[in-house]
Amino acid sequence: FQFNFGFREPYKVLVDGDFIHAVLTTGNGDVEGSLSKLLMGNVRAFTTRYTLHELQEKGKEHRATLQAARRLERHKTIHKVDSAAECIKSEIGTRNESHFFVATQDKDMQRYLEKVSAVPIIFKGVNGVSLLKPGSALKKHVAKASVAKMGVQAYERSTKVMRDFEEARNPGSTAMAAAAAGPLSQQQQPRRPRKARGPNPLSMKKKAKPSAGGSSGGSRPREGDAAAKPKRKRPRRTKSSTAPAPESGQ
Repeated sequence: FQFNFGFREPYKVLVDGDFIHAVLTTGNGDVEGSLSKLLMGNVRAFTTRYTLHELQEKGKEHRATLQAARRLERHKTIHKVDSAAECIKSEIGTRNESHFFVATQDKDMQRYLEKVSAVPIIFKGVNGVSLLKPGSALKKHVAKASVAKMGVQAYERSTKVMRDFEEARNPGSTAMAAAAAGPLSQQQQPRRPRKARGPNPLSMKKKAKPSAGGSSGGSRPREGDAAAKPKRKRPRRTKSSTAPAPESGQ
């Protein structure tokens, strides 16, 4: 119910007099505590003035039930009906826009609410407070919503791959479907994939051409260069030149 119908905490529960009486007579604690334990969240239990009026008419046997019902929040209704059951039905309507849970022991009301797709029903059983098994209307609604979410979208059907697939499976169906669907809007049209672009030629660095002598260094002069100078050779000193000369007269 949270994912498909948008139910949020605190959960709102409409209770009738029979449900309150069943919870109190079996010793399951207070009504809001039992509902909060079942739904595992915060709960706001509501009753109506029609429910209080019916409990007053039942006499002393339902005095404790009446006191417990008065401690709950009273939901203000604008419908003029004859019974508490009709008041709950009118409040739920056909779509349950207020997102109410309904806690009731009335079998006729349970069968009626099963036909409404978005109404979770709570009842008091032998093993405690429980949720009624989802009805056929609820199952159909959930299945339809799941197919809508997981199915093929309109813009996907317009692609060439899907058109070829539909044409191969059902010849002639693609043209009929396209004519029935009409032109797609600008938002539904499929986006064209971007083509890969090459690098910017201005940002590419050109390769350096090799020199004529085949050497990569630029410090060595080339042959025939007029500005090139010969290397200077340093003279070597010998031992005879470094020894002292002999004195004369000896």
